[in-house]
Amino acid sequence: MNKRTIRVFINGFGRIGRAAARIMLEDASFELVGINDICSYVQMAYLLKYDSIYGTLPYEINIKDDLLFIGTQKVQLFSEPDPLNMDLKALKVDVVLQCSGMFLSEASNFPLIRNGAKKVIVSAPPSDAMPTYIYGVNHKEYKGEPVISNSSCSANAIVPIFQIVDTYFGIESAMMSMYHSYTVYQNLLDSKHYSDDIRRTRSATQNIIPLMSSAAEATATFFPHLKGKMYAKSIRVPVPSTTLYELHIQVGKKTDVQEVNQILRKETGGAYADILNVAEIH
Repeated sequence: MNKRTIRVFINGFGRIGRAAARIMLEDASFELVGINDICSYVQMAYLLKYDSIYGTLPYEINIKDDLLFIGTQKVQLFSEPDPLNMDLKALKVDVVLQCSGMFLSEASNFPLIRNGAKKVIVSAPPSDAMPTYIYGVNHKEYKGEPVISNSSCSANAIVPIFQIVDTYFGIESAMMSMYHSYTVYQNLLDSKHYSDDIRRTRSATQNIIPLMSSAAEATATFFPHLKGKMYAKSIRVPVPSTTLYELHIQVGKKTDVQEVNQILRKETGGAYADILNVAEIH
């Protein structure tokens, strides 16, 4: 018996929302049924079709009224700041991907549940005690909560490595340096910025900009014994995609480079095979 297709609604059609849409278009187990963003439908369609990082989408894209046609697939469009103005029940939504970066608490996402969605997954660290899961780390502990967080992009990259190292050697403290591609929240050119951090006024495409990072707090969610014992810094670099994470970890067990590398090779070929890989440099 075939598994039922999961009907997905995306709230927030920025970088993460559009990337999720592209992935779902290549996976028959998902059906994209609706998109909401406070921009014009024409812009939604254009940005999905043409992406400076991932290339041109190989589907014909058309708009008719409030419907987006991706090939033969029909997607309902909204431009609503208030979730209560969207009839998600009529769309039979199974999961809302909350990619707006705005609704970060359980309470702010429950209107989507009351309005017809069965589940909400937030694509950012929560602002409260929202249950948080990372695939490959603790997703098997999911208890069916209606609103959950998938934490941050950095936590998804870092936490699996930390979990392996902590299991084998016991982490006592750590520091993370992230050489992070620039984001939409930075300035293209030197200009005023809404942030109190004056460094954000500088051009993202012409500067290396050190910024504060919430990655340590997001990572500590999964390692309570390391709360207050981790530090993270983000260095924004003038590239549009990809991030390099440099991890400095103090462990309680005596070890060496050869043992650590051997364990990482073993684990990336085992329980973490779907999310981690190693590159051999000779």
